[in-house]
Amino acid sequence: MWSPLGEASPRGALLHPENARHQPRPGEVLLYAGTLSEPELLIPYGASRFACKDGPLEGNPVMTIEDGVGRLAEIGSQVLWKGAKELRIEVSP
Repeated sequence: MWSPLGEASPRGALLHPENARHQPRPGEVLLYAGTLSEPELLIPYGASRFACKDGPLEGNPVMTIEDGVGRLAEIGSQVLWKGAKELRIEVSP
């Protein structure tokens, strides 16, 4: 699952690579805010390669979904076939 962050990201903000990767594991959320593409968030639910028309994007891992990671494939399939879903991120105590 992927979300552009163009409107939500401060204009011109760059995020320097820190443990950056383009093939994350399911549940390993990547954030990209570099020069090849607009800022974007990737939430992989299966085998993934983070890229744009100009090639691979190296995203920084910003969080890992551990609880319910098994449900990500189901949610990803719903997004693929039924369209966008609202995203809410909460931190559990």
